[in-house]
Amino acid sequence: MASILNEESAKSLLSGYNTMSDEKKKNVDFKTIVKIFHKVFYGIAITITVIGILSYFFKNDNLWAALLSIIGTWGFLPLFFTGKKHDTNIYSKWQIVLNYFVMLFLIVLGLIVAISVYHHKGSLVIE
Repeated sequence: MASILNEESAKSLLSGYNTMSDEKKKNVDFKTIVKIFHKVFYGIAITITVIGILSYFFKNDNLWAALLSIIGTWGFLPLFFTGKKHDTNIYSKWQIVLNYFVMLFLIVLGLIVAISVYHHKGSLVIE
């Protein structure tokens, strides 16, 4: 995702941005937000790669699956915190509440899946 996301393609790929009015788009530091997305997606990719390499040497399938589920959900949380600094638009109360709800949902989902996978009986490897 990080490799296909650039300043030209991001305007159509980032759903929140491409639905904004032209007036609201002026209040967004778009170049910086694209850089943040790059860092977050490359960070997720590097972390998944490291987990994959470590899982080859240390056999604990449930632990690695739990870590992958946390990375898959919590990896996007920095986008919520850092993006606010570069968007000076004023949003309605329900949009702010929805933003916090999505963050909470990602945190809870990551925990539930990680705990469920970690405590799963037997191996999760499909042979």
